[in-house]
Amino acid sequence: ASWAVLFSKGNALKAIVLALGVMLHATNVYLATTIMPSIIKEIGGIQYYAWNTTIFVVASVIGSVISANQMTKSGPRKAYQIAILLFSLGTLLCTFAPTMYILLLGRFIQGYGGGLLFALSYAMIRLVFTENLWSRAMALVSAMWGVAAFSGPFIGGIFAEHGHWRWSFGILLFFCLFIILAA
Repeated sequence: ASWAVLFSKGNALKAIVLALGVMLHATNVYLATTIMPSIIKEIGGIQYYAWNTTIFVVASVIGSVISANQMTKSGPRKAYQIAILLFSLGTLLCTFAPTMYILLLGRFIQGYGGGLLFALSYAMIRLVFTENLWSRAMALVSAMWGVAAFSGPFIGGIFAEHGHWRWSFGILLFFCLFIILAA
């Protein structure tokens, strides 16, 4: 099947939602690393600098490992909605974090929700698309890691440069809202 078929009829929204789930998670990986110096400057916590990434990655692994159980227990749609709601909650905490401890809690929740999101995005390809679209959908979802390698530092850098690191997390909430409504 062609790329046009992947983005036609009822497939387009499914493809976009699954791709955005991976992009949100992957962008957040790079974004947070870019803005950490600005975060430290405002709320302190340099001794926990490395924990920002460590907690996020550990939580992501946990989320991705339990994604199959969550999908079996809740069903694909509900599992995806739970994942995006968790990611949104973590992002909200990060956006308004007054201390490094709250930021780290937000990063854990983001990571957990993001781990669910990206694992579910891959797992759901075979459930929401016909077999002839699986390779195209897998390529689209996987390509989001490449997009994120540019978008994360770009978004983070713009906001950090102007002293608005919180908005770099906040902007992700708009994508979360779209996914919540579409999923």
